[in-house]
Amino acid sequence: MKLLGALVDLTLGRMAVCRAAHVRNIWGLPDGKRPIPVVVIVDELAELFLIANRGEKDEAQAAGTALIRLAQLGAALGVFLVVAGQRVGSDLGPGVTALRAQLGGRVCHRVADPGTAEMALGDLNPDALKAAQAITPEQAGTAVLASGDGWERARSHLVSEAEAEATAAQYAHLTPYIPELVDALGGPSAGLTVTLERVDRPDDDTE
Repeated sequence: MKLLGALVDLTLGRMAVCRAAHVRNIWGLPDGKRPIPVVVIVDELAELFLIANRGEKDEAQAAGTALIRLAQLGAALGVFLVVAGQRVGSDLGPGVTALRAQLGGRVCHRVADPGTAEMALGDLNPDALKAAQAITPEQAGTAVLASGDGWERARSHLVSEAEAEATAAQYAHLTPYIPELVDALGGPSAGLTVTLERVDRPDDDTE
């Protein structure tokens, strides 16, 4: 939850910078003043909303509120939210439907039941919903991509776990150092395991 709170603060801070510079988003800032884009990946949304007691319920609501805020503001400010889940419906909690509505696009792979496809695409495009429901078991990797602008079918490439780990290790040294996020979690001494290193860019004269 600390990380989500820090991400919201980071986003609001970027908004203040854009307002002071009289630009609509970070892409309107000069190269040397433009902050580093951040991609936030939520691997399984249900894990944030599963609750066992009142304390966890409050934490889940706070997490949902933070994610909605990131979805509302993030893209224009260089904070991109990617949410994955097997089922993204109101049964997870009242904030899930609001979060789903704020997401700019959806990807739906083959589903086991029509209700799951309805959760993913039903409010966007009826044709996309039909296409997702028509994906057969023999079409492994096929998905339907949809947004408010339309939809299309796509086919993903299978990447093994070992390949993903090797790629992550290969490019780990390019991970930018974002002090606002490290400090919010108490710094490296707090057990932060993500590799965070400074990447000097040729056009970066801010430091």
